[in-house]
Amino acid sequence: MSKEKFALKRIGTKLIMMFLAVSVIPIIIVGMLSNNNAGKALEESAYNQLESVGTLKNDLIVSFLDRKFRDMEVLSNAQNTIDAFNLLQKYHDNGGAMNDGSFDVSSNRYKKIYEEINPFFEEYAAAYNFYDIFFMCASHGHIMYTVSKEDDLGANLSIGEYRATGLAKLWATVMKTEKAAMTDFDFYTPSGENAAFVGAPVFNSKGELIAVIALQFSTDRINEIMQEKTGLGKSGETYLVGDDYLMRSDSRFETETTLLKKKIETSSVLMALDGEEGAHSIVDYRDVEVLSYYKNLDLDKKFGADFTWLIVAEIDEAEAFLAVSKLQSTLLMLGFIIAVIVALLALWFSKAFTKPILILKDAAEELANGNLTATIDVNSNDELGDLAKSFALMQKNLQKQLGDINEGVNVLTSSTSQIMSSVSELASGSAETATSVSETTSTIEEVKQTAEVSNQKAIEVSESAQTIALVSQDGSKSVQETIDGMNKIKAQMESIAGIVIQLSEKSHTISEIATTVNDLAEQSNLLAVNASIEAAKAGEQGKGFTVVAQEIKNLAERSKESTVQIRTVLADIQKEIGSAVMATEQGGKVIDEALILSSTASEVIITLAASVEEASQANLQIAASSQQQLVGMDQITSAMENIKEASNQTSESIHQTEESISGLNKLGDDLLNILKQYTFE
Repeated sequence: MSKEKFALKRIGTKLIMMFLAVSVIPIIIVGMLSNNNAGKALEESAYNQLESVGTLKNDLIVSFLDRKFRDMEVLSNAQNTIDAFNLLQKYHDNGGAMNDGSFDVSSNRYKKIYEEINPFFEEYAAAYNFYDIFFMCASHGHIMYTVSKEDDLGANLSIGEYRATGLAKLWATVMKTEKAAMTDFDFYTPSGENAAFVGAPVFNSKGELIAVIALQFSTDRINEIMQEKTGLGKSGETYLVGDDYLMRSDSRFETETTLLKKKIETSSVLMALDGEEGAHSIVDYRDVEVLSYYKNLDLDKKFGADFTWLIVAEIDEAEAFLAVSKLQSTLLMLGFIIAVIVALLALWFSKAFTKPILILKDAAEELANGNLTATIDVNSNDELGDLAKSFALMQKNLQKQLGDINEGVNVLTSSTSQIMSSVSELASGSAETATSVSETTSTIEEVKQTAEVSNQKAIEVSESAQTIALVSQDGSKSVQETIDGMNKIKAQMESIAGIVIQLSEKSHTISEIATTVNDLAEQSNLLAVNASIEAAKAGEQGKGFTVVAQEIKNLAERSKESTVQIRTVLADIQKEIGSAVMATEQGGKVIDEALILSSTASEVIITLAASVEEASQANLQIAASSQQQLVGMDQITSAMENIKEASNQTSESIHQTEESISGLNKLGDDLLNILKQYTFE
């Protein structure tokens, strides 16, 4: 490789690198900024979604516990409860309490009392999803009644084997505070499972504390709330943790129960125990990087509990930031495509820039080799164009100077050949004639070939133009069909917009109806409670009505929950309707723009068809002219062959005369040989 080519390649390489640097570096910077901003926005959205789920689960758990307390208070104030306690207390005081501290539940008298009071409380436990209901005397803590009739029936909570259970703790707390209370989950041996209790005091008509009533509930409903996956994707979960770091709900990722078995000591749990609320990124108990939201349920403030529950909502970072990963991949691919396009453009520009330099380099090499006729084809108006013009002017001046020298040599040769001037002139004329004839013949043959090619190309172009005209007609027809289709789509979009607006109005009407249903449920609930109290006052005759009143209350509660769900669904529907209206308006605008573009395309295709038809007619005329030209060229070629033959005969007749003067012309020939090193004509 020559030094010049190496230098030129270096210029082209520098141009390519410059283009890449100017374009790719800003793209990288913009991509990094876009990725950073979008990543932050998506990360914030993931945290907000997680916080919303955690807050919702927190509200559901608090609502569940609050409902248990309210159910407990209603039951403790019911006349059926007070009457049942009076019967049990009378039995207790008249021999039911044993000398060993237990409560006799095997006597026929007790069994009769049990059969009398059990139906009401059994139905109540089933209706409100309680595992068991307990009656405990105020004086000793005797368990005088349970719905389930497990081993704890008749036990003494103050001195017996169950004195350390959560139920015994609940009895002692209610007796001390004379208020409703709740215990944390703990393993309860008679039931053979983990259980929590909520209890309330029972007062007689004189306001004296006569007993404690307690409800036992299992983890089923809590697990149902915590393991609901809505908004948590495939890897998310919510769970409860106590102040002993043990879980108070089951993990959705474990096949076995984790309640009071799985210990969680993550930073989220520690901060929630300190009363903090927030969300951050941590490694969870599965050693997986997750986004974690944490909050203290504040059971001590809401229910006066002496224990703490924390709620934690988590989702794997890989799933939460999946949109960020996709965005990064898209930006990388887009950057690569732009870099390739820029590289191709840079290569094209570098070639366009170095081409004039290569032409001048080749012309300089030709000049160094003695060729003064090299063509310098540089069409540029910049400095490179000026350089090419100056080079061409220098070449022209050299041609003129060497031409003058050549004429002088010819005069010298002519002077030394005066004796045979006439012969030399004849020989020179004959040679020139033969050369001219030969050159003319070659030129005519080339012109003939060119005319044949032109004739063929004109025919091909005419045929192509006719084909294009047919295609243009089809294109114009297709564009018109497209315009008609777009008009139909526009009409359908306007119809859809009207339907969406009507749907929005209907959803508002449903929301108003749901509000009315909720108000009716509230009134039904209040009427059910009043009816239950009145039925209890009626005694034996009101028992059947009591069950009906309880069912009405249960139906009212379900109606309230259903109206809350309906409102949530309606809110989502109204939000989606708003999005649909906006999408419909945007679709209409896009269709209007498409109609304008389609009309413009139709006009362009019609104009193109007319232009192609004119070009086809012109090419047919060119083909006819080319055919006539070919005929004329054949005649000229025949005439030039005759002239060439006559010139050859003349040259042969003077050949002998030329040999006699060759010596005299030797000096002139030597000078001409020197000039032949330069081509200047």
